[in-house]
Amino acid sequence: MQLNKERQRKIRNTLHRSLPRENTPELALWTRNQQLSPLLRLPPELRNQIFEIVLAVGQINVCFKKWGRRVQIKNGQRCYETITGGFYCRILGRDENPWLGQKADATEPPPRRGMTLLSPVCRQLYHETVLLPFRLNVWSFESMHVLDRFAVKEKRLPRAHRRAIRLLYAQALLPKSAMKYLGGLKVVVLGTGS
Repeated sequence: MQLNKERQRKIRNTLHRSLPRENTPELALWTRNQQLSPLLRLPPELRNQIFEIVLAVGQINVCFKKWGRRVQIKNGQRCYETITGGFYCRILGRDENPWLGQKADATEPPPRRGMTLLSPVCRQLYHETVLLPFRLNVWSFESMHVLDRFAVKEKRLPRAHRRAIRLLYAQALLPKSAMKYLGGLKVVVLGTGS
């Protein structure tokens, strides 16, 4: 059975918003993970330092690639190939200008994974790392239109994630709706493509 996106979101939020209940198989698994995992046995302070080293990548640049079609002729027949599109992230240096230089290859499909491969490993790692990519990195968007569509119109980020973003590079002053929606911003740096 394939779940629709709303159902998947509800399941994901239910699993990761709360700790396991008493006397459940999930609590037994949680406890077992804490006892057997070399990473989870480390003191929390040391784990946090490791997470900061791993998850502080510099700048996360959110881009959008349009869906498209490519025509190919195979055995004299015209075939149409769908070129996938959608939102994707590029990792840039912290001080790199996101509006200069090379964009991602137009033929390369956007990545479909989440922000980090640490979060889905287990519930405890999710609780400890889910906000770190948002809090530790600079965020930027390909254009103001992409920012508006991604953050405000399509509401791609849950409240906790968008409130964890502290530093944003923008091409122009943010609209009030975006400022309100990204309520945790401490600094907005204005830049241009030059």
